[in-house]
Amino acid sequence: MPLNNRKIISIIFEQCAGIEERCDGYKEEIVAVITDILEYERGHRVSATTIQKKINDKCNAAARFLAEQQAHDSGRRN
Repeated sequence: MPLNNRKIISIIFEQCAGIEERCDGYKEEIVAVITDILEYERGHRVSATTIQKKINDKCNAAARFLAEQQAHDSGRRN
């Protein structure tokens, strides 16, 4: 991996460390989504695949996770 790409990835993960924990597992989910998207992009560069649907699906899954966790967390508070 070129040095520039490593720097970009390290900056992304540094920024993820500062994300507000909106629910249990939120940071981990965001890091997993970003990791998957970076992998999709890497594969896209190698084989010129269509990645838009994969990225949309991954973002939708993360949104569902967040909604479910927030509902679960608010249910525990009541």
